Amino acid sequence: MAVLLVVLTLSCQTGRGERGAEFRSVALNTADPVTVRYGYSLVDVTPERVAKITTDQRALVWLGGYDKVRCRWHWTDAQVKERFARYGLARSSRIAGYFVADEPNTNLNCPRAAVEVRARSALVRSLDPDTRRFTVVNVDDPNQFAAFRGAADVMSVDVYPCLVGKPCDWSRIPYALSRLRAAGVTRYMGMLQAFSFAQWRWPTAAELTGMIAQWQRSDWEGQLTFSWQYKGGRLADHPELLRVLKRLNQAPHEAFPLPGVSGRT
Repeated sequence: MAVLLVVLTLSCQTGRGERGAEFRSVALNTADPVTVRYGYSLVDVTPERVAKITTDQRALVWLGGYDKVRCRWHWTDAQVKERFARYGLARSSRIAGYFVADEPNTNLNCPRAAVEVRARSALVRSLDPDTRRFTVVNVDDPNQFAAFRGAADVMSVDVYPCLVGKPCDWSRIPYALSRLRAAGVTRYMGMLQAFSFAQWRWPTAAELTGMIAQWQRSDWEGQLTFSWQYKGGRLADHPELLRVLKRLNQAPHEAFPLPGVSGRT
């Protein structure tokens, strides 16, 4: 998560971010039905929780993830197959996609991670061939964008520009977008900072608005909010942020104002 001071001018893009295209909004770390009030179309659940979704929302199914310390899957291929069979995932109308791995090589000690994510995505596709569903891998390091290009249908990118005791660094999201384009990644979602832990802080409503505005000047096809709850912090305790997120989720093509030209909100 190194900060790279690059100033870029973003222009509005065409493509998946354009009016009329489906915009996916995911509330991470929750299956709470209250999220539907804030316009979230997808919730983050494990296979056994899919059947418990009681709203019109659909599931982004977490498949156990990748152990970036031991460089192996938490669930073996056989265990993934067993869960698909036990919970009837391929037949479920509640599923929109599958979250394959989160930052699988963020520590740079798993050189085969991209190959293994590609293989896991292929396994998921063989178990659920419905092309309306998608697989996603979250990658935080721009230097790894090229390696993970095509390893899943969609790449999620987490850029958290607001650190404790500092103003938000408004160069980080534009830089990540430039690196996505340079790497040839055409399908991506943005992970929005809405949490506090260690060096990261809760953004203000104006700062969250600025993050969204920068992502909107791209071809993103959706957003994942990190996080509904994390390390004791709850997004539900921040109604000012929920108002911003609700506005985005309900009208994703309504352009938010960019951060000021001074680079600060």
